[in-house]
Parts: sequence; structure tokens; C-alpha cells
Amino acid sequence: MSELVIFIAAVSVAAGVSGVLVTTVGGVADSVDERGAAVSATIETDVEIISDPGSGAVYDDGTENVTLLVKNTGSRSLPPDASAAEVLVDGQYRPGSAYTVTVVSDDDEWRPGAVVRVEVDAQSSLTGDSRATVVVTGNRETIRFRA
Repeated sequence: MSELVIFIAAVSVAAGVSGVLVTTVGGVADSVDERGAAVSATIETDVEIISDPGSGAVYDDGTENVTLLVKNTGSRSLPPDASAAEVLVDGQYRPGSAYTVTVVSDDDEWRPGAVVRVEVDAQSSLTGDSRATVVVTGNRETIRFRA
């Protein structure tokens, strides 16, 4: 009789432990899937600022705008709007409302190989050496220019 009680207790404990393990393993698997998707998006995304910093076309002191040409050198299309990129000018974050992203082609998508024009309101007059940084899905590109 006592062996039967011990057996039932052991089976109950084993069932409880296996239930916890199944839940934990499921949570870990979901986390790995999500992280894998994020890493894949980062790997497939790459951009390059192709503006010529010596041309004087990057900064317009009359409008206080910084204009950057950014090429999608990755392997996937990106949204052609301010939600695709984050912009910093001289280390200061510019909100999406402070810049526009326009595809520089007949296409409405920012496909691999396509270029967008990012026009940023610097909101202050820049002087001397300046820099602008564009971040797209964790990929960062910086250009130094003379204002």
C-alpha cells in the first residue's frame, strides 16, 4: 500500500516538472525565433550614404537643411518614409517629423540598389565641421561635411 502512495506521488511530481519544462522550452523557442528574425532583418539590411561631402550640396545654410543621398545596398526592400530611418545631425536626434524621405527614381519603393533623398531640418545654423548619421535597422552610416 505504501509503495502505491509513493508511486502516485512520484508520478504527480514528474507530471508537474514536465509541464513546467514544456512551458519553459516553448518560451525559449519563441524567443530564439524572434531574435533570429531580427538578426536576419539586420543582416539583409545595409545602407550607404553616397552624398559628396565636398560638393557643398549636403548643407544649405539658407534653409538650414541637410540633404543626404542614401543607397539601399542590402538585399531587401525598405519602407520609403521616415519610419525606415533614424537621423542624427551633429549627435542630436532628429524626430521623424523633422525630415522627409523621398525615393530618387520612378519607383515608389526603396528597393535594393535604389537611392532615397533624406532632407533634414537641422533647426539651427551649422558651422564648421559637422556630421550626419543615418541608422536603418541597426545599420549606421555617418558622413562628415563642412557647413
